[in-house]
Amino acid sequence: MIQLAVLARILAPSVFGQFAVINMVMEIFVAFALGGISNFLIFRQDADQSTNNAIYYLALGIGSVFSVVFYLVTPILATALGYEEIIEELKVATLMLVISSLASQYQAVGMKRFKHKRVAQIDIIAKTASFIFAISNTHLGLLCLVGSVVIYQLVRLIGFMAALSKDMNLSLHVNKSIYREAFNYGIFDFGSQALNILGRQLDVIILSITLSNSQLGVYHVLKQLASRPAQALQPIINKVALPAFGEIKEVLQRFSRTYKDFYILQLFVLAFVYVPLIIFPELVVSLFFGEEYSSQYLVFAVLSCFWFVRVFSSNLVGPLVQATGQTRKHFTWNIAILIPNACVIYLSSSFGVLPLVVSMLTFQTILFPLVNYYFAGPIANVTFKYSVGAMLTVISSIAVPLLITKFFIARAVPDVFLLKESLVALSTVSASLLLFIQYKEIKSSIQRVKGF
Repeated sequence: MIQLAVLARILAPSVFGQFAVINMVMEIFVAFALGGISNFLIFRQDADQSTNNAIYYLALGIGSVFSVVFYLVTPILATALGYEEIIEELKVATLMLVISSLASQYQAVGMKRFKHKRVAQIDIIAKTASFIFAISNTHLGLLCLVGSVVIYQLVRLIGFMAALSKDMNLSLHVNKSIYREAFNYGIFDFGSQALNILGRQLDVIILSITLSNSQLGVYHVLKQLASRPAQALQPIINKVALPAFGEIKEVLQRFSRTYKDFYILQLFVLAFVYVPLIIFPELVVSLFFGEEYSSQYLVFAVLSCFWFVRVFSSNLVGPLVQATGQTRKHFTWNIAILIPNACVIYLSSSFGVLPLVVSMLTFQTILFPLVNYYFAGPIANVTFKYSVGAMLTVISSIAVPLLITKFFIARAVPDVFLLKESLVALSTVSASLLLFIQYKEIKSSIQRVKGF
């Protein structure tokens, strides 16, 4: 978020518009390169060394093939999207495919053995290296943004290889018979991930056609800021929830309780971050990006609300189906919602960016009960009543004090640098601390999750 705040003041919005297109293409091709098989190692708790070797070499092959394919089709893709000027940067991004494929295998082994602390340390080092590269090379423009992503993935892979090589323990002995099962598992997991990414990037795909570079750049910057907290929390929850679900999936009562624990914890963290962003969007946008973006604070507020609803309502679906082997069910779901989602985005985009994000939020809110009835209920035996009850308790406990602060206290505060922001932060921390003390479900969930 700091990197984004700095670069938004240095790079032109048109550069971020170009990067939005590159980021969209990269996400889709990375999903192809991963092939949905990395999580197979966690699903197969009993996988021996020859199975680990087989999956690793399979990932290497898939990543290499798609890296070459991506490199060859970049001119065609860029021309088709009307962004011929980004061809060279797209070619640089092809390096990510092989790197991501291999890194995902090391990460899966680390997660399976609950070495989350080591994985997190490596991730922090990689993020730091990426940040330093981006801030130090702003003169490169678009290549600064693309290069920082490649640097992050490269440092991450090197760190995994150095720290987890003994756990991986590679050799040339492979279990070829596992390939059929891995493909059957991976093809639907990959399909679900690819469709998920496509759904997540539909707005950028459509807006890249309907908006100018600069307008798309402003939207991309606001979307990045709104999605950053969610994107930071998602992998944390997934890295712990997936192996935890995989370990206890045979005991339904404990499985259900553990799902509720993760749901409560991520809901609490998301509300702590997103509720103040939604209630005080003008302060946040002005603080991070200055006056150039401040007029778009309503778009940012709705985008923040959209990411909050999206993550707390469906973030646990991935680990849930991956741990239980029901990736086909997830794939079917993503197929079913893709066309309605595309129609909502396409039709609303013609009315402007604000109607677009309002429509996206409305559609995501409608999906909330459907996700519960299709996944959480049948698989983890969690009712929608529990999900919505916990959601209302957590949100109202933080939102009500902040609304009082906004309409009755903040107006009387002098317009001094960071004074109002400090007041909002203090109100948020106080409300969250009170919720943590009074709502015993949060403390109990933390204690149970710590067992993993």
